[in-house]
Amino acid sequence: MNIENNQHFAFILAFALALLAPTVRAHDTDGKHSHKVTYVANMSGIDCAACKKTIARSIGKLKGVKTIRIVKISETSHRLFVETDGSKSISMGDAKKALGKNVEHYKVNSWSKS
Repeated sequence: MNIENNQHFAFILAFALALLAPTVRAHDTDGKHSHKVTYVANMSGIDCAACKKTIARSIGKLKGVKTIRIVKISETSHRLFVETDGSKSISMGDAKKALGKNVEHYKVNSWSKS
């Protein structure tokens, strides 16, 4: 290959890499993109894996919820971590409403945005 062919090859390779490279947004400048928000709740009344599944399904229906994690912190208390896309604020009232009739069994003792 001569120099002209090498330059041509390098140009095509650089162009292809530029097209295939992912675009990374450094920060939100237009206000249209939300940022991850995590809520933490202390709960009681969670007795088994089925209880955790019921809570995760209920809370997971709230707008913007991405992941839910429930961690046992004592024999009678669990900590709920709710990660959202930040598109909508979630209050303790929203969480209790999402639990529906189960709110009598699963007590949300505290709720905070972390």
